[in-house]
Amino acid sequence: MKLEKITKKWRVMFLLAILLWSAFELHPWSGMDLQWGFDIQGGSRVVLKPTNQSVELDDITTVLQNRLNVYGIRDIRVRAASDLQNSFVVVEAAGLSESDIESLLASEGYFEGQINNITIFTGDDVRVDKAGIQLYQDRTNDVYQYSIPVILSSKATKKFAEVTSTLIPSINGPYLNKDLNLLIDGKLLESLQISSDLQGREIPTAQITGGAETKAEAQTNLNTMVAILMTGSIPTKMEIVSLQQVSPALGSEFLKSTAFAGILAAVFVGIVIFVRYRNPEMVGAIIFTAVSELVITLAIASFINWQLDLAAIAGLIITIGTGVDQQIIMTDELLMGVSKQGIKEAMFVILAAFGTMVAAMFPLMFIGVGAVRGFAVTTILGLTVGYFITRPAYLAALEEIV
Repeated sequence: MKLEKITKKWRVMFLLAILLWSAFELHPWSGMDLQWGFDIQGGSRVVLKPTNQSVELDDITTVLQNRLNVYGIRDIRVRAASDLQNSFVVVEAAGLSESDIESLLASEGYFEGQINNITIFTGDDVRVDKAGIQLYQDRTNDVYQYSIPVILSSKATKKFAEVTSTLIPSINGPYLNKDLNLLIDGKLLESLQISSDLQGREIPTAQITGGAETKAEAQTNLNTMVAILMTGSIPTKMEIVSLQQVSPALGSEFLKSTAFAGILAAVFVGIVIFVRYRNPEMVGAIIFTAVSELVITLAIASFINWQLDLAAIAGLIITIGTGVDQQIIMTDELLMGVSKQGIKEAMFVILAAFGTMVAAMFPLMFIGVGAVRGFAVTTILGLTVGYFITRPAYLAALEEIV
C-alpha cells in the first residue's frame, strides 16, 4: 500500500517523530502550556522610554520586574526594545490600572526620609519587615490605615540621632518641633511626628504609615509602597510612550474568531486543491503537511515560552499560506514529469523564498517595539519548520503518490 511505503521514507518518519514530540509538548500533562499574549488573555502593554538613554536597560528591567512581582502581579513580561534611535522598555501584564502604571512603572521610586530638609535615610537604608505589615480600619476617623514596619541601617540610625539632637520639643504636645517627612521622587507622601523621648537616640526600627478613604485604595497604596521599598529606585525617569489595554473577554473573542477563520480557510483551500488536482491523496497530503507545520510551530513556541498574540497568529497564517503555495509548486513539477534536476530547481526556488522571508523578518526581531516582534518570530519559526521538516517529507510522500 502507498501509505506503508510513504511512512517508511526517512523524511516522513522524521516528520512523524517531531509530531509525536509536538503532541506531548502541547498536551496539558507535559506542564508546558501555550503562552498567550496580552491581546488574547487581556491585560496592559506599556511602552516606556527612559529619559536618560545612557542607562543600562537591564538595570531598569530588573527593577520593574521585581516591583511587579512584589506588587503581586503575575504573567509579567518586561523586555528591552529599540527602534535604532531610542531604547524602550516594554511591559506586558494583566491587572495593571493606569494609576498603577504611573506609580509603579513611570516613576523612579526614589524614597527618602527627611527631617528639617536633611535626608536621614533613603530606600537603600530601609529593609521591610513583611511579617509585621498591617491594614486596618480606623473607625474613629472612618478611614483605612496601613503600617509598614522597617529596619533602618546603622548609618540611618546615627543620622537620626544626630539631627534630632538639635531639635526642641513642640509646644503643642510631647513631640519635637520638626516632623519626619517621607518623600517619593521629591513629592511628600507622609509627615510623621517624632516623639520627644526619641530625641538624640539611635532608633533601629520605624513605622511607615498611610491611609485612604476606601480599603481598596489603601491596599493599593500599601502594595505600591512595599514594592518601591523592597526593590529600590529606577536609575532614571520613565516616559509613557504608549498604553494599550484589552479586556480578557475581548481577547477570548479574538481567539475564537481567529480559530473559526482558520478552519474556514482550511476548508476552502482543500476544495480549491481538490478541484485543481482531482486527487484525494494529494489533497490529504497537502492539508496534513500544513496542519503538521502549524502543530510543530506551536510546540516550539511552547517549548521556548514564546507568547502568542494576534500578530504572532498572523505570522502563523502567513507561513501556512506560503507552505501551501510551495507544495503546489512541487506538485506541479512532479505532475509535469520533470527530471530530478527540475525538482532540484524547484527546491532552489523554495530555498530562495525562504531566505528572502527570513532576511526580511530577522531585523524586526530586534527593532520591533510592539506586536511586530511576535509576527517576525513566529514567521521565522514557521518558515524554518516548513523548509527543514515538512517540505522534504511532503516531497518524499508526493513522489510515491505520483
